[in-house]
Amino acid sequence: MKRTPSTLQLLTLASALALAVPALQAADAPASTTAAAAAEDPVYVYTAAPGDTLIGLGKRFLVDTARWPELVKANTLINPNRIASGAELRIPLRLMRSTPVPATLLSVTGQVQGGAAGALQAGQQVPEGSSVNTGADGHVTIRLVDGTLLRLRPDSRLQLRESRELKDAGLVRSGARLEHGRVEVEAARAKPGRAGFSIDTPQGTLGVRGTEFRVAVDATTRGEVLGGAVAVEGRAGSQRVAAGFGSVVDDSGRVTPPVALLPPPDTAALPALQERLPMGFLLPAVNGAARYRGQLAGDAGFDRVLAELTSATPELRFSGLPDGDYVLRVRAIDSLGLEGRDADHRFRLKARPEAPLPAAPQPGAVRVGSTADFSWAASANNEADRYRLQLAATPDFKTPLRDLADLRARATQLEGLQPGVYHWRLASLRANGDQGPWGDARSFEIVAPPPAAQPPAPQQPPPHCVRTSNGACLRAGEQTLNLVP
Repeated sequence: MKRTPSTLQLLTLASALALAVPALQAADAPASTTAAAAAEDPVYVYTAAPGDTLIGLGKRFLVDTARWPELVKANTLINPNRIASGAELRIPLRLMRSTPVPATLLSVTGQVQGGAAGALQAGQQVPEGSSVNTGADGHVTIRLVDGTLLRLRPDSRLQLRESRELKDAGLVRSGARLEHGRVEVEAARAKPGRAGFSIDTPQGTLGVRGTEFRVAVDATTRGEVLGGAVAVEGRAGSQRVAAGFGSVVDDSGRVTPPVALLPPPDTAALPALQERLPMGFLLPAVNGAARYRGQLAGDAGFDRVLAELTSATPELRFSGLPDGDYVLRVRAIDSLGLEGRDADHRFRLKARPEAPLPAAPQPGAVRVGSTADFSWAASANNEADRYRLQLAATPDFKTPLRDLADLRARATQLEGLQPGVYHWRLASLRANGDQGPWGDARSFEIVAPPPAAQPPAPQQPPPHCVRTSNGACLRAGEQTLNLVP
């Protein structure tokens, strides 16, 4: 006799299929997949052993053992008291026992607050549910229980929404909410069929299964995907955004179609040595860029960001940093506010001790003779113990004519200079011999003195004159005819 499934059995089967669809979509998410669908009801798959019952499994796995009937809905079970050995049972993670695990602050720079906890420091642990706030100069790197890294940037507020370990399942779960500001996410890869990291914002949700992406929140939510893919969901739609693209969720919850991120700026011509403060970096313009962002860090991972700015032009200027080795990270920003691909540039800053300020000779001065007097003033941030002066006939200073490296006073005189154009420059030295950068070169000219004026020739007395009888002057060699009246 053929048995017809009961209404309860059909409903149970329909519920199980409905719950199975999101998990299958999560494994191979199409363009229509949303972040919520990918993480709607993630499950732990348990392989039944002989003698297992749902009541027994409820006592073993569930935080509330009385909710074991929900396992019937999550599985196609006709007899909950008879489970075949080896059968795979789906246990929703939301029902399982879990333990909160605090996140860890790996690095902190600038002003970072933890609500009632006050100022936060590197190495400190932050419990589930806590908020982290960064000031105008604040940067913090947070490691979650699953290994996900969150790099929170200035003027941001982030809540650790979920940070839990499910020991019975050997799983962890993590999630966050960005209220405003910017965060860079390096999400740990989730195993197939298991929920990945997700981040909520006031406008939507971004869910991933292991990738790198950035999120910014103000009046809208902007997501930029650097690797893998991200499911972006708003109240009025969703998009699957692949690496190299970004999307915007507006205040109505509408999600824009993916937009290609701007390419990285070209940093090939940037200097490897900076010797002036403030430092200037002039980039070639990127087509489509409305602004540019620059970050300076002491490490390649940008966990210790020391300075950050945006500029309407491709010229970035930084000040107030000590000498040392740095990494500059730059990206172009389009008209939607989406930030493009990164370009990194390593360089060294050696701007101290600062060069003295030259006083004389003035640029283009002309000195007569063979002597020149030099004078200078100490820099505003004077760390100089002594000074060095070079004099050369060419502006490249390849072959200096004079090189005085131990000048204690701020003036000196050079003699024996031949006529010609000369170039001179100054540097400061610390007591230990550490020399700072050369200051700007100046030039002057030595000219020979004019020749001495010749004295006037002495006036010769008139030649001897013999007077004639009529008073005329008769000079030697001359004849006079005397007419007698």
